[in-house]
Amino acid sequence: MKACVLCKVVGILAIVGALNWGSIALFQVNFVENLIGQYPMALRVVYGLVGLSGLALLASFFMVCPTCKK
Repeated sequence: MKACVLCKVVGILAIVGALNWGSIALFQVNFVENLIGQYPMALRVVYGLVGLSGLALLASFFMVCPTCKK
């Protein structure tokens, strides 16, 4: 089954979030904050999108994406 663009974006955001959390835990370096830390609203948007992508991945364990199913 081929993944749709939305599923790919969700996967990339989840990977970025996971790598960022790993870098915080291991090296005390927050790459997302270092890149866009001067813009607090943009930082909140990025963290919100990463959180939503995590929820979408959680949902994908229980159901198939309607776009990918086609």
